[in-house]
Amino acid sequence: MNISVKIISFLSLLLISCNLDSTNYKRIQGDALGTTYKVIVQSESNSSLIKQSIDSIFEVINNSMSTYRSNSIISRVNQSQNPVKVDSHFIEVFKKSQEIWNLSNGYFDPTAGSIVNLYGMGPNNNIQSINNYKVDSVMQYVGLDKVYLNQQNYIEKANENVYIDFNAIAKGYSVDLIKDLLMSMNSNNFLIEVGGELITMGVNEKNKKWKVAIQNPVDLNSYYSEITLDGMSLATSGNYRKFRIDSDSGVRYAHIVNPINGESMSNNILSTSVITSSCIEADAWATSLMLMDPMEAIEIINNIVDIEVLILTAINNEIIPIKSNGWDLITK
Repeated sequence: MNISVKIISFLSLLLISCNLDSTNYKRIQGDALGTTYKVIVQSESNSSLIKQSIDSIFEVINNSMSTYRSNSIISRVNQSQNPVKVDSHFIEVFKKSQEIWNLSNGYFDPTAGSIVNLYGMGPNNNIQSINNYKVDSVMQYVGLDKVYLNQQNYIEKANENVYIDFNAIAKGYSVDLIKDLLMSMNSNNFLIEVGGELITMGVNEKNKKWKVAIQNPVDLNSYYSEITLDGMSLATSGNYRKFRIDSDSGVRYAHIVNPINGESMSNNILSTSVITSSCIEADAWATSLMLMDPMEAIEIINNIVDIEVLILTAINNEIIPIKSNGWDLITK
């Protein structure tokens, strides 16, 4: 499955407490959504059966919302000037996108796919020189209020050139679906990670809560911090891995594009890590918070129940952490 790199980058989350000697704990991994996935789960089920079920989830998501598949539902939506009927997965992700679009004051916006494509970071990888005229010409098609879901489950667009891209939310959604799958198989101890977005439940094979490490965005060979997760999701976005340099101007374009003004991200935020109960929300928020003023981002999160954030900023080459009110409490 090839869903493009997030408008936001993925965190390299390192599993640091997994010794898989126990026969009850199984490690399953593979490629999906243009990245890799890992699942560690305590289960009596056969590993190949679990993997087959997981891969079938990715296939369903791919058919629904991969911009790399010309016959996917999202590709038909993007290519058509007429309403297109969508499936339940598309609907759920679309509705969650609308919710976070509103709460984030428009900083999370799947219609920013048009701008991502302009910067040469979309599925066509069509690299071109960027100027204000080109940005302005595309920005008229950006805005989630230009897309509608009618009562018959058809997506309608205000303009045929509106382009939707769920890459900043699809990996998190897939993590939630895999969680539901494992719990339906009576598995209550597991860690699921897709491209750096993850969720944990229960304990590892040492009968301890799962620990993960957040990467240091300045020194990629070290951790910034280790945290304990139990029944929570974690997603991180950063600007330290994915970018493009214009061959003519030499300008460095971050892979996260601001849907408000169409500009490639430019601020002192190195990464944002979000913890909440559902990975779909953690994934989307990690992207949008990267684009905000850090204090504005913290104010928004502090007024939302069941979500915490760690924002790592850089001042004079020094990492300055900014945390929501409950971050330290939830990561102990």
